[in-house]
Amino acid sequence: MRRFASEGRSRRVRPTGAGRTWMFVLAVPALVAACGDDDAAGGGGSQSAGSQTTEPPGTTTDLTPTSTSTDVPTTTVEPSTDSTPTDATATTTDDPPGPLQVDCGALPKGAQGAEYEHQPTASGGVPSYTWSATGLPDGLVMSPTNGAISGVPTTPGEYDVEITVTDVKDNVAMATCPALTIGDMLKVDYDALAADGPCIVEGGKTILDYITGGDGSPITCSTPADSGDGKVPMGLGVDDTSCAITGTIGESRYGGWGWIVAAEQSGVRVYAPYCARQTQQAPKAYSIVGDHSGQLDNALEPMVIEFDPDQPLRLGGDADPYFEVKKGSCGDSCFFGFVYRVTMSPLGTGDCKADDDGCFGLCPLAADANEPDGDKMIQCSLLPLMGAPKIGFSHEMWAKGEVPPAEFKTRPFVAQWSIDYCLSDEQSDCQGKDAILANGDNTSFEFPVIFRPQ
Repeated sequence: MRRFASEGRSRRVRPTGAGRTWMFVLAVPALVAACGDDDAAGGGGSQSAGSQTTEPPGTTTDLTPTSTSTDVPTTTVEPSTDSTPTDATATTTDDPPGPLQVDCGALPKGAQGAEYEHQPTASGGVPSYTWSATGLPDGLVMSPTNGAISGVPTTPGEYDVEITVTDVKDNVAMATCPALTIGDMLKVDYDALAADGPCIVEGGKTILDYITGGDGSPITCSTPADSGDGKVPMGLGVDDTSCAITGTIGESRYGGWGWIVAAEQSGVRVYAPYCARQTQQAPKAYSIVGDHSGQLDNALEPMVIEFDPDQPLRLGGDADPYFEVKKGSCGDSCFFGFVYRVTMSPLGTGDCKADDDGCFGLCPLAADANEPDGDKMIQCSLLPLMGAPKIGFSHEMWAKGEVPPAEFKTRPFVAQWSIDYCLSDEQSDCQGKDAILANGDNTSFEFPVIFRPQ
C-alpha cells in the first residue's frame, strides 16, 4: 500500500496599477512510502477402526468341603442321568451374500466452475468395492475406492452417467443414472444492474436479483475488505442470507459511500456495488457542488467508469468530474487547502508511481509532451474565475493505474475518495494536514467511483 502526501504552497502577488491579478503556485505532490490507503494533502491560494470392547474375565470361587464332629446323617445326591445339556450351544451358518447392487442416488445439479460433490452407494456382494464411472463431465472424477464424485465441471450440459461397482469376488453391478445437469456459471447481470442504477441501495433490489446461472444451492453474502472493495459506512452492513443492506448510517461526513458485496455459492464468488449516502453537512461547512457523467449537480451520485480490462486504468483528467467548493466569502486574498484519502484498488499501479505527479490528484491535468505520460498537473482555480472577492476554488479528480490484474478483469471495484477542505484569507490556516482539518469548518466530502468492466 502507498500513502501519497503533499502540501500546497502559495504566494500572493500584489496588484499593480488599477487592476488586480491573483496568482498562486501549487507544489507538486511528493511520494512518501507508508502503510494505509492513498492519502494526500494539497492546496494553494490567491491564488481498510472401529473400537473394540473386551469383557472382564469371569471369576471362579473354589468351594472346599468342611467336616464337623457332630453325628449328623449325610445325604448323597446321585448325578442326573438326563442326557439333555444344561447350556445351549451356539451355531453358525455360512449364508451366501446378497446380490451386489449400486444406487446412483439423486445426482444434484452442478454448475460450470462450481465445486461439486456426490456420494453414490453400493450394497451386497463381498466388500470391499472398486468403483468406476463413464459419462462424467470434464472436471469431475470418481474415486475408485469409495465412489465419491467430485471436482469442478468445466462445461455446461446434460450428461448420461453410468456407474460400475466390482466386489472382491469379481461380481459386477452397473447402474445408469438420471441425467446429470451442469448449469451455466454463476454470474451477475451487470447490464440489468446498470439499467436500474449505478449501484444497489437500501430498500431496493439486492445482488440476488441480478444473479444468473449457478447450481441452485444456497447463496451467502459478505462485505469483503480487500483491495477494490471500497468502504462500508459506519452503522451499515449486509445480511448474509437476504443480501439486503441492514442498519442505519452513522457517518457524520457528507457525501456518498460505495462498497462491494460478494455473493458465494459452491466456491464461486460474484460481486456487485452497493451504495449509501449522508446528505447532512456540518453547520458551517462550505457549499460543495459537483458535476459528472454528463449531468449537473450530482455530487451525491456515484460516478461509474466502464473500463477496458485490457487497457491501463484511467479516471478523469478531462474535467469530469468537476467540483466547486465555496465558502461564501474568502476575501481578496484567498487561500485553499485539501486533504484526500483513496481506498486501495487496482489504481495507483504501474508507471504513474515514477511520475512526478503520482497516480492521484485533484487539480487538473494538462497535456505536456515533455512528460513521460503526456500530461502534467497544474494549479486549481480560485472562484470566481474573474473578479473579486474570491469565494472558493474548483477542482477535478483523476487517477491512473496499469492494466488490471486477472481477478479484476471481470468484476467491478470501487475507489472511495474522502476529502477535507479549507478556505481562508490567512495562508497558514490551510497549510498542512493538521491546519486544514482544524480550520476547514468540518467541511468534508465522500465520493465513490465504481469501475465496471465493459
